[in-house]
Amino acid sequence: MPISVRSREDLGELVGKPGETLAETLRRTLLDMIVFGYFERGTRLYPEKLAEHFNVSLTPVREALMRLAAEGFIEVIQRRGYHIRDPDAKQVLDLWQVRLAIELMAGELMIDRLRAGALADAAIDELEAIHQRLAVDPHAISHKDRHEQNASFHHKIVEFSGNDLLLSTYRGIQMQVLHAWIQRGIETWRARHASEAVEHNAIIKALRDRNPDDYAKAVRAHLARSLKDAQADLKARNLIEELTQSRS
Repeated sequence: MPISVRSREDLGELVGKPGETLAETLRRTLLDMIVFGYFERGTRLYPEKLAEHFNVSLTPVREALMRLAAEGFIEVIQRRGYHIRDPDAKQVLDLWQVRLAIELMAGELMIDRLRAGALADAAIDELEAIHQRLAVDPHAISHKDRHEQNASFHHKIVEFSGNDLLLSTYRGIQMQVLHAWIQRGIETWRARHASEAVEHNAIIKALRDRNPDDYAKAVRAHLARSLKDAQADLKARNLIEELTQSRS
């Protein structure tokens, strides 16, 4: 069977990053395809077809698929192989709770480093630059671009904590990717764009002021709103899919 995608052009190219293994490049490429709707819901992924498409051996393909399964983006069904899965309410809640803990700790550590002079204000300027790229007309930015910039904003805070283990854990939970995955095919995020910009600005101000209490307050408010919206988006997406299936 062929790989079930919307078009061959949508697949993009397998481009690695410095120091990245082939299996990680494959995982990242497949994850992008899953999140942004290149695969149809429930699509079965055939390792042999993927290896042929990307002109690689089966071993790194299988490794990439097993990692995606462990992260919850695909499921392994006995005697039926790998299938694209959908996010569920528990997965959303679990990951948002972990994200809150990580981002609270990261901000506290970042402020400690700023106070000690181990981190310059240029780090906050980087966050401000990302914030400015996000603070545009919501109709002038694509879902994919918005997702990438937003992910970069939060990732930078964890990176600036200086704690490598915290950063590795944050990368592993794929929180920003999950949010984009939930929102695939719906436009509700555009209406929240302005509110998100205000919340990001409050986070930046707290970091500039070296104020951990204000930072914690800003992050808690931002993620509480984000979780509520993610849960609403998930319900809306499920309802749309149920209505579509009932009419077919």
